[in-house]
Amino acid sequence: MFRFIRMIALGIILSLSVLPPAFAEGAFDEDVFREVEASLVCTDGCGMYLKACDNATAQQMRQDIRTKLAEGQTPEQIYGYMISIYGEEVMAAPPPSVLFNLTAWVTPFLVILVGGLVIYLSLDKWVFYRKTSAELSVDEADMAEYEEAVEDEIKRYY
Repeated sequence: MFRFIRMIALGIILSLSVLPPAFAEGAFDEDVFREVEASLVCTDGCGMYLKACDNATAQQMRQDIRTKLAEGQTPEQIYGYMISIYGEEVMAAPPPSVLFNLTAWVTPFLVILVGGLVIYLSLDKWVFYRKTSAELSVDEADMAEYEEAVEDEIKRYY
């Protein structure tokens, strides 16, 4: 029985020693780091994405991300941490769960779409009106006939 337990313990120890470095203490996935870094904006006033900025504030933010990932935190937890420190302005794209943020992102596109539709309908009506008025115009022979009829009417009643 003890030999069986010793074999299991040895197997567990060996399997833990051969784990990939991503599961070791203090290590993290570089792709996850890049994803989190790309989703944040530097907060020193430059307005650049964190991955493109190289000032002291950006370096400190990157170090905070690395530390949090090494502690085993998820990207959502890191976003929450960054928002708690810097506010929602730190996010490159605001979360759609907040109605105001969703409205602020969608409204300009809707205004452009509605404006384009109004311009299209206005031009269509204007061009259509000009086309129908051109079709209703009379030629010179018809005009002479109408003028003669008007002259006869004027003579008859005056």
